[in-house]
Amino acid sequence: MNERSFRASTPMKGTMDNKRELIFKATEKIIATKGLQGLSMQQIAQEAGVAAGTIYRYFTDKEELISELRKDVLRVVASHILENCEEGTLEQRFKRVWFNIVDFGRQRTHANLSYEQYIHLPGIDTGPHQAFERSTFEGLHHIFTEGRDAGVFHNLQDKTLFATSLEPAIALGRSIRRGQMQYDKTELEFVCNLCWQSILTPSNTTQKEQSGR
Repeated sequence: MNERSFRASTPMKGTMDNKRELIFKATEKIIATKGLQGLSMQQIAQEAGVAAGTIYRYFTDKEELISELRKDVLRVVASHILENCEEGTLEQRFKRVWFNIVDFGRQRTHANLSYEQYIHLPGIDTGPHQAFERSTFEGLHHIFTEGRDAGVFHNLQDKTLFATSLEPAIALGRSIRRGQMQYDKTELEFVCNLCWQSILTPSNTTQKEQSGR
């Protein structure tokens, strides 16, 4: 994981070679701390330490800026939760992704906090956005496809498999970050195993139980 995966929370004043990245970081910080409502180009320019006109050299309007930033944040999220997801058995890879999601969710970063704002944006269900999201999280879709093709997972859509088995990890990570619960590795391993079993076909669940006796 590179340094860009966790954006700095320090003030955005000063000079940077990549002004597009500077604008991204400033926008992300404002969204993470104040939300999308009332976000203005003037705010972004002030936070980034650039002239307002500079922003329009890179983005036609605020909507395009937010759309491109959302893609950038999705790449950051994917790079974290899919880290090392190609190594090991299907179960090992699934559980690694599960814990990566918890780990990402419990950390207070601008990328994390701003990401929660984007799921409510209009237009995120359009074809182009859906296609980008699928390609960005291709490693996760590959795990689901492999499990279905091998008869290990229920023959359900990826969205259904995700909602059943991985959304609990998102909720747990968020609760830990907000101080609503403590990080307990043993307890999380127990829940992770429940999530894994929830998408297994009956025959695979039975085999798992018998092997554990």
